[in-house]
Amino acid sequence: MASRRFASMFSSLSALMGATLFITACSPSKAPAIDRPVAALTTGTDGATTEPAAALDSGATSTELTVWYFDKVSMETVIPLFEQSHPGVRVNFVEQPFGDMSKKYLAALAAKQGVPDVIGLDTSMVGQFLDAGENLLTEPYSAGQLRNQFVDWKFNATTTASGEMAAVPWDVATGVMFYRPDVFSAAGLPSEPDQVAKSLATWDDFIKAGQLIKDRSGGQTSIVGNEHDIFNAGFWQNGGTVVQDGKVVLIPEGLAPLQTAVKARNAAIGGNIPAWSERWAPALQSGKIATVIMGGWMLGNLRNLIDPDGAGNWRVTTAPGGAFSNGGTYIQIPSLAEHKQLAWEFTRFLTTNTDALNAVFLQTGIVPAYKPAWDSPMYDQPVAYLGGQAAFRLMVNLAQQVKPLAYSPVDALGTDLLNAQVDLAIGGKVAPDQALQTAASQLQERAQRASDLTLSIATQ
Repeated sequence: MASRRFASMFSSLSALMGATLFITACSPSKAPAIDRPVAALTTGTDGATTEPAAALDSGATSTELTVWYFDKVSMETVIPLFEQSHPGVRVNFVEQPFGDMSKKYLAALAAKQGVPDVIGLDTSMVGQFLDAGENLLTEPYSAGQLRNQFVDWKFNATTTASGEMAAVPWDVATGVMFYRPDVFSAAGLPSEPDQVAKSLATWDDFIKAGQLIKDRSGGQTSIVGNEHDIFNAGFWQNGGTVVQDGKVVLIPEGLAPLQTAVKARNAAIGGNIPAWSERWAPALQSGKIATVIMGGWMLGNLRNLIDPDGAGNWRVTTAPGGAFSNGGTYIQIPSLAEHKQLAWEFTRFLTTNTDALNAVFLQTGIVPAYKPAWDSPMYDQPVAYLGGQAAFRLMVNLAQQVKPLAYSPVDALGTDLLNAQVDLAIGGKVAPDQALQTAASQLQERAQRASDLTLSIATQ
């Protein structure tokens, strides 16, 4: 759903890197080049690869495609492969700043000009544009033929009440827990991934471990940067939906996670260091923060930006409470797109070509939503940065355990309102149930005022 990112993804890490860095859940920073070349093959609806397709529409009018997305790395990886398999076709990639993407797309749609042929929408954006895209279940797209090849909850999430499908999933952004085994060992805790998963299976286990780490380190090390991170993961594990079937569901989705976050705050296990703040990266590098509970895409950020000298210092395992999704991207063909046939060729290549998907995965750590891509032996190979741990298979296994979710046009607004109230509750200024009631009431009122959307509030 649209409330996949509660932390500010746009904070400066300039104190560490010497430049302002832009990090998002679905657009990790550039990784080293792939070790081997990737063959440019097209993938059919049955998952089988075929010979490269001939260029569509040999006339000059349909050989250039405009694509909007916020992550340069993934597009620079996949576009050359697509152009190689479609001789004569040129993809004009327009990198859009993450924070500006929605308003620029809205402006183009309103003006009915400058609309891209293909756009990549983060889960925090897609609900707002469910009525802007082609129905990909109809001809000539017939995306329903691909349904069984995708993670079902991700594929179904953009199907509207009228039975239309406005966008196709690209990745699932599997949520995991990255942790420092040296910190765990120093506190007398298990340090091997399987053992950590068992000993920290619940959030109560996590809080107890956090108290032990604080005690054994003389208060110098925290198990988590900020207790809001615990709420985030718990909320996502519950599904993380803002609006479903015309009801604001922040209270039933968020109450238990918020109570847990408040309990963690009372136990003083956090470091009072918000994720993506200037102090966060140095604390992760030094081991002052022992875990990061986010999407698998965080591997690319740790390896290339946040802790590039930390190879061997990190491992990954299942988060307390189980599977969740933290981010992800959908690919939409706008109804106002000029080159829809070529746009569908690119969309299918992007989302179902196993070589292209895995090339992007190696660069970024985002898990493909297309299940045949997981058959590659790379998912069972050791990851040097993670001390030789074979971590990728864990990510794809967890991807299939995520609870179904729903998107709505007011997801981004609901997320902002929720964030503010969650911080108040964790700070002890308001009770968790009242915080969620306030956020839900604010969303109900603002949705009605701004877009004439009538919502009720679910309490359980």
